[in-house]
Amino acid sequence: MVQKKLIKTLQEEIRSGAIVENGQIPTFRDLSSRYGCSVATVKRMVDDLTRMGLLRVVRGRGTFVAGHPEAELSVERSAQIGAILLDDQFLDTLEHCKDEFLREGWMFSIYRSTPDAQSPEREKNFLEKARDLAFSAIIMEASPIPPVNTELFRRMRSDGMKIIHLSPYLDDMSSECAFLPDFRSAGLLAAVKAALAGYRRIAFFPADNEAPFSRLVDAGIRQIADEIPLTVQGNAPRGRNLKVIGSFLKTMPERTAVVALDTELGRGILETAAESGLVLRRDFGIVSIMESPKDRSNHSYLTFDFETITRDALRFAIDRSHSPFESVCRCYPAHFRDLNTL
Repeated sequence: MVQKKLIKTLQEEIRSGAIVENGQIPTFRDLSSRYGCSVATVKRMVDDLTRMGLLRVVRGRGTFVAGHPEAELSVERSAQIGAILLDDQFLDTLEHCKDEFLREGWMFSIYRSTPDAQSPEREKNFLEKARDLAFSAIIMEASPIPPVNTELFRRMRSDGMKIIHLSPYLDDMSSECAFLPDFRSAGLLAAVKAALAGYRRIAFFPADNEAPFSRLVDAGIRQIADEIPLTVQGNAPRGRNLKVIGSFLKTMPERTAVVALDTELGRGILETAAESGLVLRRDFGIVSIMESPKDRSNHSYLTFDFETITRDALRFAIDRSHSPFESVCRCYPAHFRDLNTL
């Protein structure tokens, strides 16, 4: 309890600048005298604040506030960018545009995965290797499973490496460095398109995960539903079990707009509905939020400008005037692709 209070005091004095000079905090011995505790206690407190990303220990020079120029100058970052991406549009876009950055002297190391083969432990190994090799930045897409490397992100940023997110791994990304598809506005746009097509009810099928982007889509739908108005049909099944989905479809009122998280799920819903005798655009309509990798959609869907998002993230990564602790949260709007299924 005493150490927690001391950590809070130290944290407040660092952030206020009371004990900071040229970005550096006093020595452990000076701090132990200031707070009336042992040097070992001070070291534990500094270790905690370093793990939180507030401080950075520079060997041979002292302890600095993370992100301060005096701390950043201590490590020469390599012209290397790491990328942790799922096998989807971001990976395709990076492959398409990376030659432009290669010509400017930047190299890429890519860890690619698929949603059903995501491994936080392998991600962690990749991140630690990138840290050892002093990469300038990591561009990463959130995995569909709970993130376990958040603390490592903080330590890497305190080392001077930028961690740039292309998909939300938290509900609130405002304190992160992120270039994101705007999933909330996508849900809102899907609802508006459904209302304009004459539907009065809407059901969102969130697929088989509880990732933040799924919650954001749902929030966007609900945000506008009361104003349009649209009645939100609750209890739509999670997952991709088409038998369960088929049972739900049979209970839906006529003229319900179905919103699927991705076009793969949307295609399955369309086929299941047809087998149940439901008629498209009479009994229900459908739109999907995201294009599935390598899937040519057979129904209306929303898409994002993945190339602009990726290029903006890369430009930020290579711009050395930006600090790793700079909070940037840019959201890019969705665009509707009408295939006449609403």
